[in-house]
Amino acid sequence: MTDNQTKKAATDFTRRRVVAAAAGGLATQALSSTRVSAQEGQTGTVLITGSNRGIGLRIATIYAERGWNVIATARKPEAANDLKAVQANHHNLSIERLDVTEDEQIAALVDKLKGQPIDVLLNNAAILGEPNQQNFGNYNFETFHKILDVNVAGPLKVAQAFIDNVEQSEQKKIVAITSGQGSITTSRGSSIVFYNLSKSALNMAMHSLAMDLRQRGIIVALISPGAVDTDMMALALERAGANIPLLTPEQSALMVIDMIDKHDLNMAGKFMAHDGKEYNW
Repeated sequence: MTDNQTKKAATDFTRRRVVAAAAGGLATQALSSTRVSAQEGQTGTVLITGSNRGIGLRIATIYAERGWNVIATARKPEAANDLKAVQANHHNLSIERLDVTEDEQIAALVDKLKGQPIDVLLNNAAILGEPNQQNFGNYNFETFHKILDVNVAGPLKVAQAFIDNVEQSEQKKIVAITSGQGSITTSRGSSIVFYNLSKSALNMAMHSLAMDLRQRGIIVALISPGAVDTDMMALALERAGANIPLLTPEQSALMVIDMIDKHDLNMAGKFMAHDGKEYNW
């Protein structure tokens, strides 16, 4: 083998590892154009973090279309133009400011919603972080701490802050949007390691929370939305130089909501994919 052939083989091998990390374990794809039939007659109140784009925006829109009282949160509501467009057509959707890393903002929203039952508390807000800062030899620990602050501490803070609202509701569900990237068993690559470990940590946190809250009748759900065509996924694939089949946000959101509808105490704390399959930890 020539030097050029050796270099090409090494490059191809590296790219295969990165592509595997981007695609493998995110979720089994269900690219059928058939719309998922969720329990459309069921309504309640849902609070969604990170509602201004991507999956969160679509989930908020679908819940609003189905007649739910939707509390859609965003870090910068004034810049959430797509969300404001949804609100213009659905007066059952309100927009609230919430950065899950800001304790004062969480406390302010808790005060505002005091006495308001929340049937589904949906922790969707998350960040990927710059992939190039998550490679060994180039670790950026400021990025590391920011990812864990948003992706792990954020959902725990929100769950703890709004627990009374959830307990007052009929459905009593706390949902965390996780990722197949958090599965240690199916891990196939070493890229975006900070993001991956944040999802593993989130899984453990929510699994523990499910055990803590079971006797109070509160259902804690962990749902991976699949590999979805979002800004976050676009960044990951761009850095990897990869191209894989993706779900649309609409497809993913419909399946996530269907999974939320199906969750009961027997499913609480399990690591579930959008298509109903259970992940290995």
